[in-house]
Parts: sequence; structure tokens; C-alpha cells
Amino acid sequence: MKRARIAWAGAVHDAIERDGQLELLTPAFKGRRVAADEVVWLPPLAPVPRPRTVLALGLNYADHAKELAFKPPTEPLAFAKGEASLIGHRAFTVRPAGVAFMHYECELAVVIGRTAKHVKRGDAMDFIAGYTVANDYAIRDYLENWYRPNLRVKN
Repeated sequence: MKRARIAWAGAVHDAIERDGQLELLTPAFKGRRVAADEVVWLPPLAPVPRPRTVLALGLNYADHAKELAFKPPTEPLAFAKGEASLIGHRAFTVRPAGVAFMHYECELAVVIGRTAKHVKRGDAMDFIAGYTVANDYAIRDYLENWYRPNLRVKN
């Protein structure tokens, strides 16, 4: 099932795709259908509470580390992205003034659907609300350490 978070008629709605349209799930509008070009697409975050931080993994593909001529990390290379670094479908990214090298990669993003702590491996899938495609940017002009990118590089 394709799910979406959208802004329409002055409010934020959760919706699902049905027969080429978006069916609203918001109680006051439940069942109403709107066209995809009538809405503003928002990042597909799980329901309230919204995250304040997005955790991401770097150099987690051996081919990518090889492409950059890096030794793959021996432990997960995690970094944070703020919620403000997320935009929705059809939105535009902004290249900061004076930036020469804004690198991008297509990523698989996992949307966690509920609070999770000390989850057993066998139960992990129960916490996933869905998946989406994401562009991950790195402003390499600001990069000082490939293994520990600072917040400015990834946000």
C-alpha cells in the first residue's frame, strides 16, 4: 500500500493511494479523494510523535567504500540529520551560496512506525511502518573527516 503525508486545504493529512488519487485518512476528511497535483507532498514520517533526529548510516555498502578508496568501517558509521533536512516528493533542494560540490546519492529509507527500544532481531520488522526512496546530500566543500561527517555536511 502506498502511503503519503500531504498538506491540503490548510492542514496536514495522512493519505493512501487509491485508483490514481490520494484518499485522505484524517477523521474530518476520511475517504475524500484528491488529485496528486492538488497537494503539497511532505516527508513520509511516521505518525506523532514526529522524530527530532534522523539516524543515517554512512559507507554501509562495500562498493561505495571501494569507489571512494576507503577501508570499510569495522562498526556502523552513524550520523544524524535534523528533521528540517527532510523535504517531500516534488520539492526542491537548495544549494547553499558558494558551494561547488554538493554530492547526492539515492538511498533506501526505512520509516520506523513506533517507539522502539531494546528490540530483538526477530521482532524488528514489527516496528517498520514502510520504506521510501531518499536523496541523501553531502556538501563536500564542508567535509573535514570522511569517517565522521559534521552536521553541516549532511544537513
